[in-house]
Amino acid sequence: MTYLIGVDCGGTHIVGQTWTTSPEHLVQSVTGGPGNVVLDYTGAIANLTGVLDQLVAPIPADQVGLILIGIAGIETAGHADEIQQLVNQRYQIKTRVISDAKLALLNGLAGADGLLVIAGTGSVVYGRQTGHFLRVGGWGYVLGDEGSAYDITKRAFKQILTRTDAGQTSQLTKPLLAQLDASSVPAAVQRFYAQNRQTNAQLAQLIASLADQGNSEAIAVLVASAQALAQQVITLYQRFETPRPQNIVLSGSVLQHNQLVRAALTTAFIRSYQRLNSTILQLIMPTLPFIGIVGLRRKIINDNASIRIINLSRS
Repeated sequence: MTYLIGVDCGGTHIVGQTWTTSPEHLVQSVTGGPGNVVLDYTGAIANLTGVLDQLVAPIPADQVGLILIGIAGIETAGHADEIQQLVNQRYQIKTRVISDAKLALLNGLAGADGLLVIAGTGSVVYGRQTGHFLRVGGWGYVLGDEGSAYDITKRAFKQILTRTDAGQTSQLTKPLLAQLDASSVPAAVQRFYAQNRQTNAQLAQLIASLADQGNSEAIAVLVASAQALAQQVITLYQRFETPRPQNIVLSGSVLQHNQLVRAALTTAFIRSYQRLNSTILQLIMPTLPFIGIVGLRRKIINDNASIRIINLSRS
């Protein structure tokens, strides 16, 4: 029997899975700590090997056909070859390392052409057409990450500060100060700067809850964040050659769990899309990170030599 191991190293946690190839069956799933090599290389590698140790232990190494690893921040950090060699040497198993976004794109589309929108702690938009990968965004929480949980929190704070500067009180002020256990807006800002990225991103859950309760400013924050991400989707989609792919994968915790953000993004994109193409889009919401990994193995191995990243954000 042949096994395949897939690992998705995201900014907040790592998910690793072992699959059999015939029949395609999930054997084991393991989770670990954060896997972003840009923010904490040593910690991410320790978390990765911890997950892999658990996945590899019960299986003879010669029965594992491939370890496929998608890592958050790998394109920015430039450690793909280094990590690939490390894993190869540690387990003596053929290993491929790509970005977590590229992994999600390949799996969500089952190897077909299309577009992936990820909005979780951070955000990025990827496209795939005829073996080429295209990218927009994904520049991190300081310079980008539109539509992400961090972006939602940041926009909520800006709304509060805009109202404060005008001598007014935002509808978001009281609940956000309570959540931060802050006695004033300056104290809340101080707490924001003192907290790490993940902790600040988690405040987006509060904004989503307020929006569900009808808070108009919370709704406006979510819609504005989604529309900013939609603009990046439109930018990438316009760079596809005709005929343009029809499949769009929506992934990440924000898009998976927040219907308002999802609806605002798709509405903004479809309005633009209808000017480009009259056919029907297919929206895909993957539920497991490694469904389709068996069918993708050959495609990933064969296509990798010709894959190139086209940076669309700067053109």
